[in-house]
Amino acid sequence: MQTQPTRPLRRSAIGPLTAALLCVAAPGAWADEPSPWYIGASQGFTHDSNVYRITNGTGDNYSTTSLLGGFDQPIGRQRLHATAKVGYNKYQDQTTLDNTSYAVNAGWDWSTIEKLSGSVNASASQALATLNGNAFQPTTERNQLKAEQINASVRWGGDSLVSVFGNYGHSRVRFSALASLPADSSGDTASVGVNYRLSGELTVGSALRFTHTDSPYAIPLVLNPTGPGDYTADSSRGSNIDLLADWRYSAQTNVSARLSYTRQTYAVSPRDFSGLTGAISANYAPTAKLAFSGSIVREAGTNGSYFNVVNASTGDESTFVTQNSSTTDSLTLGATYAATAKISVNTGFVYRRASYDTASAGSSDNFRRATLGANWAVTRNALLACNLARESRSLAVNGYDANVFGCLAQITLR
Repeated sequence: MQTQPTRPLRRSAIGPLTAALLCVAAPGAWADEPSPWYIGASQGFTHDSNVYRITNGTGDNYSTTSLLGGFDQPIGRQRLHATAKVGYNKYQDQTTLDNTSYAVNAGWDWSTIEKLSGSVNASASQALATLNGNAFQPTTERNQLKAEQINASVRWGGDSLVSVFGNYGHSRVRFSALASLPADSSGDTASVGVNYRLSGELTVGSALRFTHTDSPYAIPLVLNPTGPGDYTADSSRGSNIDLLADWRYSAQTNVSARLSYTRQTYAVSPRDFSGLTGAISANYAPTAKLAFSGSIVREAGTNGSYFNVVNASTGDESTFVTQNSSTTDSLTLGATYAATAKISVNTGFVYRRASYDTASAGSSDNFRRATLGANWAVTRNALLACNLARESRSLAVNGYDANVFGCLAQITLR
């Protein structure tokens, strides 16, 4: 059992344009069963009032044309699944930001008759990096973020009162812009622990977790760096004692929590940390139509919420990281209301505070994002969606506000 942090996604390009799609036949072996495959396309348009995420930044319109597909296939005790999406993003005026984005996720869930089970998951994504925390210094340079993760977990015990688990994850993020070189990092996370089932609904546990992060360009050697040679490397090691709890009344109503004592040390920079970290997430569905979700996370270290917790995916098209932060605290809230069988409304709020103990004389970076969206399942294979978002960031060197609105049309065939 491992509590997963909630990380916000990059703003999506969405708009009211239908898309054509070529059909694909399911393999003959599954001719009499629902197809595990799907393929689709989407077209969207978005208006962003501040595409560079800087003070008094420039607004623009852009479109995204995407192809997507995936499958989810049980095979005996095993399950194979994968999704892929690739999109071309075209800006109306700021054409230097035109880019191709992609997101690929694949996984294998397995189990044996000897109460042994586990999973392997891998993901890779590329997208324009948003500046809501990816860079301490503002920039209008075209900046693409590539992120990869691979994670493996194993669990022994099944439905027994006591179960033992182990997790390992490797992650990497890379940026194309010079201003974001200090955020290029790779990290490893490993944990081993035990769970004890107190009842059918409540499980508690404990674990030892170790982390290691390498940042090859962490510290600039000159006032105005002009290339990778003007930086020096740094690394960090973390040791954590985790206390875990998981209460599951149903798939729609549950709470998971982790409280950790964390010790984080750095090879070069004076950002060592000792103290409490942790996460708590909850889902609550009071009715069949209404559902709420929320999470609170506190992590330590460079890109702590990304590198320090084993996570199965990077999300849709982007990864949320905070450059060279000492600690990161985040609050995420969400609600969904199914107005009809085909129409749903959703809203969300994210607050994130990243502390920079030395990079800016002890300052903090505060980010807020509120969203309101609606989805209409026109048919089983066709979807229309619109979304409105309001962002703000307060930081001494780069505070900004931004409004984002867009709609999309998507068609899938199965």
